[in-house]
Formats: sequence, structure tokens, C-alpha cells
Amino acid sequence: MVPQSALIRDWLGEPPYLFAACDPQRLQEPGSADTEFIDYVVAEKGSRKIVSLTQLRDLETQGKRLNRTLAILHPYKPDDCEVIRELVEHDSVDRLFVIVWSPMDMVRIWLEGMGARDLAKGIDHEAPDPVQLEAAKCMVDEQYNGLSTGNGKAAVVQLVRVFTEGGYPLEKEPWLKAFFAAGGEFRHAESISKLITEMKNGTKHRVQQRYRPNILSVLQGRTGASSEHSG
Repeated sequence: MVPQSALIRDWLGEPPYLFAACDPQRLQEPGSADTEFIDYVVAEKGSRKIVSLTQLRDLETQGKRLNRTLAILHPYKPDDCEVIRELVEHDSVDRLFVIVWSPMDMVRIWLEGMGARDLAKGIDHEAPDPVQLEAAKCMVDEQYNGLSTGNGKAAVVQLVRVFTEGGYPLEKEPWLKAFFAAGGEFRHAESISKLITEMKNGTKHRVQQRYRPNILSVLQGRTGASSEHSG
């Protein structure tokens, strides 16, 4: 495990290393995973600084920028993840490292959708399908009123249905990656995840038509994509 910790330190740059805890009180708990990770990366207390993620919330509104690498410890709550998304959206931090609790966490899907680098594998994640990304932009345009009901829900359901009929897999991750790449927010990503799960389970959502029946062809035309998709 030493080589991996060295890899992380190398990516973080020169000390002191800056860590952001979503819940600083967890650092005092016995067996804290956050504390364990910090100690794993850098044992010398003088070579590290720990802040609360909430301290970074107002960087953009204050017109400030963190000109260094920030390591964020195990974010999983939507509000915490949204702070991270906004830091990146507003270019409020030089570089970002995120250690994830579980492969199932939404923040992991966000990282992949944003083309983050997987240090363990040494690869950059591929960009979402360009046509699916165009559809996700349509969803983002509707998120101001929410995506769990009304027009927002109708947009998600119709787009996912049309793409599924066009050969795209009825799976959450590709849609969520595209949604995040398009600028989607975490709380609305949860709505998309729920709707797709229901659709996979056979739920027939009754929604008004938000787009023309040929919406897939229209979006393919924007990207120059083929009219067929193998999934």
C-alpha cells in the first residue's frame, strides 16, 4: 500500500497537504476512516492541514480561489457533493482529489462524468456519449423546477424512453454521467436515478409529451451522430 500512498502524495503536490472533511467531528471518532486516510497519506502532522468542507462553500461568492490541490474525504451526502460540484463549476480550486466511500456513491458517478482521472488505474474516464449529453442538457434546462414531478419528470421520462427505443441501454450510470457532464445538480440526479430504476422495474409513468417524437434524430443531428446505437 505504500506505493499507492506515494502516488497520491505525488499527485497532491508539495506539502502541506490540504484535506477537507465533510464532518470534522468524525475525525475524533475511534477508527475514523477520514483520519485513517489522512494518516495513510501523510504521517507528519506538520505536513497537513484540515478544514471543514463548509468553510469552502463561499469561496466563489467571495471572489476567492484556492490555488492549490484540495483532497476531500469521503463525501456522500448530496449537499456536500453539491459544494464540491460548485467548486469545480466556478473554478474555485486549482486541483481536486476525492476519496470515495463506495463505488455506489453518486459522487463517484459525478467524477467519472466529469472525466476525472482514476489514480489507482492510471486512466482518465471517457466523456459521455455525445447524443446522450445533448439529451442531458435538455434535462438540466428543466431542473430549476425539479425533475421528480411536472415538466421536469416528463422531460426525463420521454428522453429516456426514446433513447431506449433507439438502442441505448436503460441504465442509470450512463444517464447520470451525462447529466453531471451537462452541469446537473446532485439533488436532481437522485430524481433521475429513481425514475430510471422505476422504469427498469416496469413502471409506466404517465407524463405529457415535452418533445417531438423525432427528438432522438434532432439530437443526433446536433452532434453528427449515426441514427443507430448499439448500446
